[in-house]
Amino acid sequence: MPVKKKQQKQPDSSTQRHLPFSQIRENIIIMKDSSARQVMRCTTINFLLKSTEEQDAIIMSFQRFLNSLDFPVQIMVRSTKLDIDGYLWKLKDQAVSQKNELLQNQTYEYIDYLKKLVEVAQIMKKDFYVVVPFDKEEDQSVKSTGIFWVFKNFWRAINNGDDIAKIRSQIRDFWSMKKWLAGRANTVKSSLESIWIRATELDKAELVKLMSEYYNPTLWDLRSMKSDISEYNLV
Repeated sequence: MPVKKKQQKQPDSSTQRHLPFSQIRENIIIMKDSSARQVMRCTTINFLLKSTEEQDAIIMSFQRFLNSLDFPVQIMVRSTKLDIDGYLWKLKDQAVSQKNELLQNQTYEYIDYLKKLVEVAQIMKKDFYVVVPFDKEEDQSVKSTGIFWVFKNFWRAINNGDDIAKIRSQIRDFWSMKKWLAGRANTVKSSLESIWIRATELDKAELVKLMSEYYNPTLWDLRSMKSDISEYNLV
């Protein structure tokens, strides 16, 4: 009698189990530890062009903003290569419709110059974000801010798999977390407005794009990630 070989269980090679979040609902990221995050994109100001008095006022206002917070925030600066493809396509359309041959040739030369400039200079674009967290079980004691607590929650987040019951529980708590996050986000926005910085919450589509580019910078086309995203209720 032929002996059937026992099939070996294939290891779970999916990267989804290593992601710290389980889903994105509306404009809120729900983490695997049942906490939540709201991300706001911030405008910038040219600090060096301000006068000395204005610079001092900005520094004092930012200090007051930090001292007024009774919850943690994360300030994230993201550098990406400048993408001017859309702008170049508009220039090409203008060059094609240009009736003056001299202006048409100058437009094509300008397009070639911009291409070489971006390739050689490696021009980077910086985006600034403020991440507002909320944990329904957050501990205000010193223990909750210790390095041991941080690593403990990190390993728990990447090692624990999601099940249906857990996700349903997260959905039940969603509206409560949304209310708390909205209050915290309004506090951050009003405080930043005093130093001429405007903060705007990212919507669901923007969050999906940000997470896709962040965790997979070499392949951020959402169409190629459709199966992975839909499984996590991101779209």
